[in-house]
Amino acid sequence: MNNKKSFAKLGLRIIVIYTTIIGYISYLLITTTINNNVDYSNLIFGLSWLGVALGVYIVITWYKLTGNVFSLYIIFMVFFFLFNYGQPLMWAFGIHQTHEIGETTLYTMGVPTSAEIVNAQALTLVSILMFHFGAVFCHKPRKKVKKNSESNIGTLNNNTLESIYYTCLIASYIVIPITFYNAVYKLIISQLYGYSAYYYGEDVVGKVVVFNLIEHMFFPCLVGLLIGSMYRKNVKISVYFIFAVYLLISVLSGDRGSWLYKLIILMWMSHTFYKTINFKTITTYSVTSIIGLYLLDAIVSIRNTGISLENIVNSISLKNSSIISGIFEMGASMRPTIVLVKYGTDIWPYGNTYINALLGFITSRIFPILGRPFEPISDWFSQGYLDISYGAGFNIVAEALLNYGPMGAPIFMILLGYLLVSLTYLDKNINLKRQSLRIFFAISTMSIFIHVVRNHFHWLVKTWFYGVVILIILILIMREYINKKKRPVL
Repeated sequence: MNNKKSFAKLGLRIIVIYTTIIGYISYLLITTTINNNVDYSNLIFGLSWLGVALGVYIVITWYKLTGNVFSLYIIFMVFFFLFNYGQPLMWAFGIHQTHEIGETTLYTMGVPTSAEIVNAQALTLVSILMFHFGAVFCHKPRKKVKKNSESNIGTLNNNTLESIYYTCLIASYIVIPITFYNAVYKLIISQLYGYSAYYYGEDVVGKVVVFNLIEHMFFPCLVGLLIGSMYRKNVKISVYFIFAVYLLISVLSGDRGSWLYKLIILMWMSHTFYKTINFKTITTYSVTSIIGLYLLDAIVSIRNTGISLENIVNSISLKNSSIISGIFEMGASMRPTIVLVKYGTDIWPYGNTYINALLGFITSRIFPILGRPFEPISDWFSQGYLDISYGAGFNIVAEALLNYGPMGAPIFMILLGYLLVSLTYLDKNINLKRQSLRIFFAISTMSIFIHVVRNHFHWLVKTWFYGVVILIILILIMREYINKKKRPVL
């Protein structure tokens, strides 16, 4: 039986290799034959459907490899698609909006041509494909625990759980109040000056930089409390209440995305480590929620426009759904990729961004000391290059393109896929008590890494260091203290 499974997984990897090679060659053919004076509307539609097929391919191959669909990796890939290919996914089903890519200007850069959109689509698709290639070849089967290593493992597991719980509990007394201070402050600023003013306002008073660094521990602390307590009822209720209040404040301040990653990860944790959610329950709640939200949108639309046959028809139109609008808004993060496709990648003056991220993961003050000019990509792209007052954001594909050009960017994505899975993969049968520290590390790391789909690597590395690495160090110190305290005196 094991030989059959190993042979099947080997066959799967061979299929992934050939698919990736064919995908990259096809990408090279598209990018070298595209003519900017030709209308490629049909090709855009075809590539949009190819994106749907690629999503199905990723889910199937990952399931065949790991036996799991609802996993941290698939959650990451869903947001990878939504933020980098969300609008083409809608185009595949004939859903369009007036402010979509191709119908409006790229910030201050004019309207992209269909050829430029095709190039960006092809680059994004092959980048996702090669990212998945790296993820597949990182995956290794779970090793069985040897029976002769079981003697002291129970005590070690209990001590690890305690160290995670007490470290995160103590840290929470500092982290949670600071997080809520930041959240309420952001709410006040967004109400007075708009959401972007908190990040890009020149005269923001009361914003404490060190508080922003400490806030990165907020979600990992909540994860640690759940894991360390083994989902003890009173802890679970407290954690969910704290997160619900945080979510509410974030939504009121205009944050429509960052809390969503965390919410879905909490749902996955509950499903995996507390109470399994069956397919019927997921389907029922999903359908009910979608229909309820859809009807609410229709009621609000009719209330605002008045009751008439035309308004009723428009209100129940699929394109007016807030879910569809949300996907289009997320999919707008593809625009930085199109800007670089349109105007070239030799515009960045500060060297390789990945090297900069590793050099400045503790503080950006290291760059003046090294005599190396530096500016975060998001700031440079928005204010320096585009000359706009708000945040244009960035994305994982655009950053690879900026560093390695259209030929090298997809290849580099293999390394990123391998890195992500090596840090965050959890076997579907992983034991919470036996491997609590690994689970805590993987989930906390994913809660940070998932932001890179619409951000840049320097932000990710710095956030990961302050939000996860420091907590891991404190947990290891706490575990050593607990081990010594419980060690019998001879």
